[in-house]
Amino acid sequence: MTAGGGGLVASGALARSGGPTPARVLVYDHVGTLAADVRDAVEHHDPVPEIVDCRRPRALADFLTEQRFDVLVAGPGLDSRAGFERLRIIREELPSMPIVLAVANTAELDVRDVVRAGAVDLVEIPIPGEKLRETMDRALQLARRTAEVAGPGTAIEPVRPDSSIPKRVITIASASGGCGKTFLATNLAWFLTHHAKRRVCIIDLDLQFGEVSASLRLRPRYTITDLIQHDNDDEAEFNAHFEEFCETHETGISVLAAPRDPTEAAAIRPADVGRVIDAARAHFDDVIVDTPPALADSVVVAYNRSDELFVMATLDIPSIRNMQVFLSTLERLHVSNDGIRLILNKAESDAGVEIRQVLKLFPQGFDATLPYAREVQRSINAGRPVLATNPSADISRQISNSMKRLLPADAQDRFTEYEAANRPGRFRMRNRKPKAVTA
Repeated sequence: MTAGGGGLVASGALARSGGPTPARVLVYDHVGTLAADVRDAVEHHDPVPEIVDCRRPRALADFLTEQRFDVLVAGPGLDSRAGFERLRIIREELPSMPIVLAVANTAELDVRDVVRAGAVDLVEIPIPGEKLRETMDRALQLARRTAEVAGPGTAIEPVRPDSSIPKRVITIASASGGCGKTFLATNLAWFLTHHAKRRVCIIDLDLQFGEVSASLRLRPRYTITDLIQHDNDDEAEFNAHFEEFCETHETGISVLAAPRDPTEAAAIRPADVGRVIDAARAHFDDVIVDTPPALADSVVVAYNRSDELFVMATLDIPSIRNMQVFLSTLERLHVSNDGIRLILNKAESDAGVEIRQVLKLFPQGFDATLPYAREVQRSINAGRPVLATNPSADISRQISNSMKRLLPADAQDRFTEYEAANRPGRFRMRNRKPKAVTA
């Protein structure tokens, strides 16, 4: 579950016992007094519903994962494209829990976003008392009817996140620019979010010229610099507020953006990078670190904290040579080679370098050999990973096949079904592309 790090506890408290059970309402509002207004609006009920106030995105995920609620009131803070995507995912996993959407300005909303979020009612803040009372009455009645359909005593067990795969840090690296690190980072993040229901954060560690935000068409309010400068001496506060400095893409991917000004990179120390990665690991299932083509101390910190390190090159002599030097340097820096995976990108049959010649230089083999594809540029211009915009393209299928091993077993089965559904037509003409090379 992207919004909450695994599956959510099912609602249905109104049908769990023979007597009247107080309904539980979760109110998300990161700035205002919506929870107090909702409490006043439902006080005439017998028994009076319990109102739980939530003000931070991470707390919302924790509440829904660990507890049960009958109604969710989604207020300011979730009335954005990223917020609607969170609500859509919540709705998919808890279809019996009505969602009431409370926003500051209904005129600015795209009705398609509201529909996809699955809200049963839409109200504009400030909400007149009588209007809010009627809205909450309808939502609670709907929750009760849904619970009655399930039948008294029906126990719906919480769906727990898959514990077979622990939290991971996956770093993308290369010794040459233009190898497609950001492209791979964003697509890997989408793959894990979509197919494994993992909560994923990309840290843009290219501190001078990071491109993650631009490639996803995000306009981040904060950057890694803002995070490091916030409560710098209080480790607990630093960790607690980590997610507030991330920007969430419409696909559910969270991004900690690179500094806006390249000169800010000099103020970020290796120790700061270590703290950031550790905090991200505490909040997310998978942390993907996008790095610059440099062996700076701050980047080496990321390498040493990584469970997997993807090293990329393109099919040209300078890039291949730099990969050799890069790998030997990592060995001298005592970076473990256990999790190193090689990726060859933009491989064209007429590049003048044969893949089999490259394999002789790297006997460990490549996890994937990805073709040059026009779909990639189109996806970047659209601000979405190519896996989302064109899942049946050769480039998408080869990325997915190389990343399938990162999924838990049950998700691999689901992915196989997804792949079959998105396979190109039997008689569709396709250009011949270089095939994936595995070790």
